[in-house]
Amino acid sequence: MRVTTNMLTQRVSYNMHTALKRFLEMQTQMSSGRRINKPSDDPLGILRDLDYRTELSKNTQYLKNVSRGQDWVQTYDTVLAELKNMVSSTNELAIAMANEVADDDGTSRRAAAADVREIYDQIIQLANSELEDKTVFSGFRTDQRAIIASATGARYNGDFGQIEFQIDPSTDVTVNLIGADVFLKQLAILGETADLDVAVTAGTLLADLHNGDGVELSPGLFTITDRNLGITATVDASSCVTVQDVLDAINANLTAAGITNLEARIGDEQNNILLDTTANGLISPVTSLDVINGGNGIDLSVGKIRLTDYGATDVVIDFSGCSTIGDIINEFNSQVSAAGVNNVTMQINAAGTGFEINDTNGTPLGLSIIENDHVSSVATSLGILGPINPTLVGSDLEPTVSFEVAELGGTTAADLGILGEFFGDFAGSDLDPLLLPTSLVTDLNTGVGFDLSEIRVSQGERTVVLDLGSPSIVTVQDMLDAFNNCGLDITASINPEGRGIQIVNNDVTRSFIIEDVGEGTTSKAMDIFGSSDMLGTFTVLINSLERDDQDGVGRLLATLEKSMEHLVTHRATVGARGIRLNSTESRLLNRELTFTRRLSEVEDADITRLITDLAVYENNYQSALIAAAKIVQPSLLDFLT
Repeated sequence: MRVTTNMLTQRVSYNMHTALKRFLEMQTQMSSGRRINKPSDDPLGILRDLDYRTELSKNTQYLKNVSRGQDWVQTYDTVLAELKNMVSSTNELAIAMANEVADDDGTSRRAAAADVREIYDQIIQLANSELEDKTVFSGFRTDQRAIIASATGARYNGDFGQIEFQIDPSTDVTVNLIGADVFLKQLAILGETADLDVAVTAGTLLADLHNGDGVELSPGLFTITDRNLGITATVDASSCVTVQDVLDAINANLTAAGITNLEARIGDEQNNILLDTTANGLISPVTSLDVINGGNGIDLSVGKIRLTDYGATDVVIDFSGCSTIGDIINEFNSQVSAAGVNNVTMQINAAGTGFEINDTNGTPLGLSIIENDHVSSVATSLGILGPINPTLVGSDLEPTVSFEVAELGGTTAADLGILGEFFGDFAGSDLDPLLLPTSLVTDLNTGVGFDLSEIRVSQGERTVVLDLGSPSIVTVQDMLDAFNNCGLDITASINPEGRGIQIVNNDVTRSFIIEDVGEGTTSKAMDIFGSSDMLGTFTVLINSLERDDQDGVGRLLATLEKSMEHLVTHRATVGARGIRLNSTESRLLNRELTFTRRLSEVEDADITRLITDLAVYENNYQSALIAAAKIVQPSLLDFLT
């Protein structure tokens, strides 16, 4: 094939342009520092480059979200720390005012009220804190105030929206706190632990005693023993239903057994069974020496007396080992007989109240009972000091009553609160009857009742006054209805322990307060005074201090303590979020470095190699120019053509 000049020219021109193109590419890479400057430089690499840049862009947004979240968290942490300090200071002030003796005009507590009001105003300001012109406690309603205070309480003005920031491809983190949860959360239920001490009445069901746990009636048997006379009555309460049934069963069996100085009835405290005793002065051989002489007993540490005719007969009788009336009789008779003194015996006197010594000899022996020595008083204590002529009727030993209640299997007596020994009237333990809707208001406070009057119930800016002393309120259910029908979003019920009335605030956006009207004490007597939330507690505290109400201040201390614990819990939650955000930030920064390195590996030029290649391609281009200058010689014909 013939190679024409035109062909040579074209080839040389092509090679020269190719060398120039490569040289220019090297120059572009050198000036930009990048290996890929257009998609055609590395189609596969450009795809990886785009992926890495997309990830870096997302990562940058995540870092911005983390930074914003950290700003929110830091704001909350600062606010909560200040709130905790304010509540702590208020609590210390309240403790001081609850313990301080009231002055004549209440000046100190009114001054404290002004201090608490100032703190309260600062708390409201903190509740409406802003970040970047957004209220941080209002949920999604960041353009609204979170908490609005009124004279009777406070209400939440925001919503419950959760502000979330995406901090990685699969994780959204909530950064905001809801003002209702922080400032108005129900920390305690008013009346939850109240005990209205409903009275025990004749009609009280045994099943309702012990706060509804009832009385064990299987087998339902127990005994009552008169230990002075050795008489035992067995009581069967297995078929009893009411307290009156038990009283009837006890009294009937006592009478049947011959125990006439004991009666069961409802105690004066109106919360127990009273075993009412009467001292009858009777003794028997089983009577303990400890109960004679009005329960003072007798000192038998020496325990000797003398039986003498002041002549040939002189017998020392030792009672030191005796413990019962029967022991005294047996020792006297046996020791006198052993001494050879016949027909002189001791027994219980006809009245059953002391000893009697008889000399039944045809001609009385002219005996007397005297003390063993000048310091002894045994004969006097036994009531037998004096001559036997022929009979010595001792003085009354005046035993105190002595009874014992014992089980015959089961726990019936214990459940009735009357198990054990007693030496006088025995008031059993509190039977703690269950508070029922049908319980009479007059049966509260163990039958004394309460001096019921008006109370003020406030829910945020809403307030109603209830007159619990109204004649229409007869039962506990009437009282519950008064609360539940008052128009506020509350629920009154018998508390879980079945002892009192509790009031639950159903509106989580409003503070809840119960106070007495005027000089009344109804809410305190029923143990429902105060507030169930932090802001409401501040309102009640201010009112109590202004009224110089020491008792009211003291009743609020528990809720103030719970308020501090509540704020610490929220701060711990915020702290956990902060730790998570900081951890995520560190991970995102590492991720950014990783993708930046990968992006550099794909698109950045190798400068060292690029310098060498640039020199090579520059030489190639110079060589191409020289070769073209020699081979391609322009002619007149070229110009003409």
